Amino acid sequence: MKDVARDIYLSRDKIDEIKRKRFRSTLKYVYDNSPFYRRLFKESGVDIDSIKEPADIAKLPFTTKQNLRESYPLKMACVEKEKIVRIQMSGGTTGQPVIIPYTRHDVEQWKEMLLRDFYLAGITSKDVIQITPAFGLWNGGFGFHFAADAIDAFVIPIGAGNTRNQVRFMVDFGTTVLCATASYPLRIAEVAEEMGYEPAELPVQKMLLGAEPWSEEMRRQIEKTFNCKAFDIPGLTEMGGVGTVGFECPSRNGLHIWEDNYIVEIVDPETGEVLEDGEEGEIVYTSLNREAMPLIRYRSGEVSAVVSREKCECGIEHMTIKRIRGRTDDMVIYKGVKFYPSDVEQILASYGVRHYRIEVGEGIRVIFEGENGLARKVIKDIKEFLGFSPRIEVVQPGSLERFEGKAKRLFRG
Repeated sequence: MKDVARDIYLSRDKIDEIKRKRFRSTLKYVYDNSPFYRRLFKESGVDIDSIKEPADIAKLPFTTKQNLRESYPLKMACVEKEKIVRIQMSGGTTGQPVIIPYTRHDVEQWKEMLLRDFYLAGITSKDVIQITPAFGLWNGGFGFHFAADAIDAFVIPIGAGNTRNQVRFMVDFGTTVLCATASYPLRIAEVAEEMGYEPAELPVQKMLLGAEPWSEEMRRQIEKTFNCKAFDIPGLTEMGGVGTVGFECPSRNGLHIWEDNYIVEIVDPETGEVLEDGEEGEIVYTSLNREAMPLIRYRSGEVSAVVSREKCECGIEHMTIKRIRGRTDDMVIYKGVKFYPSDVEQILASYGVRHYRIEVGEGIRVIFEGENGLARKVIKDIKEFLGFSPRIEVVQPGSLERFEGKAKRLFRG
């Protein structure tokens, strides 16, 4: 793991040197090998020879998910089909699929990024790693598996669903690390209790959770329930998969972006203008170390802000952004107030609420499982902290739908 530590703790000068070199190389590479980018740059009036530094990146046009849909199956690939070793898919199960191809180099890059995450979380060959995301076209489980295999850990590639078996395997094999969607641990806790196990007595010590926005209050609830430490693992298929773009350090003051592999900008989702550090907006990614299909200024739809470009107290000099607050298409505007489901979750989780749904129609209705006495407190907090008054419905435990993958929280009427 020596090289992993070296790359995590690169000096600022070294990060900038690698970023500059890879940025210029990637621009020339996509121009020479991708008819899509050659056409896009020409149509946008971009002379790539005039783009000298990463600081010039805002002169380049955006890439969108619609571009990827229109390029199905492999029209944006920069390599021949014979060099592609696998594909993954992004964007759900409806409409035109978004296919992301990988060369052997890309698979290795994905693994290397996960190894950085494992290092920061203190995961070693002595761990028993239970991987609950699906193994399929959605990339969920594979990155975890590549890294766990590389360190010779005990791997349980159980995949999605069958929560009773998840609990049974945790107990029987002594799972110390759980990899999952952010909402799944509380479902596991619920089933464990039904089976007669106390979640805090399960052997799990660490969790790597992602694939959906989750609040700090939900993190506290998960950690208290399981007596473990939970890390937020970001990443998207278009950039290589879960865990590729960055990770939390032990200080957990935000997400460190691996700047030697990715450039991150925060832009106004309406105008596309780059925002000042600290201002919240849409994350735009540029991949600097991908081979099959590097993406330039890809609009992710994720919402965050730059926290710092200074050296972190942990020693990492890669930039830090806030944890993902939500997605631009999940934002709700009600009577002039803008909020995300994670904002409501932050309030609900502070009262121990695990299961909830938000219905948006003529008004806002928040339904959650809990005690009736919480309704007035929740309404008061939502009004005070978010600025609107929803209708509240408190239902009996077990009333709301359970999810074994990404939890659906927002329902629009």
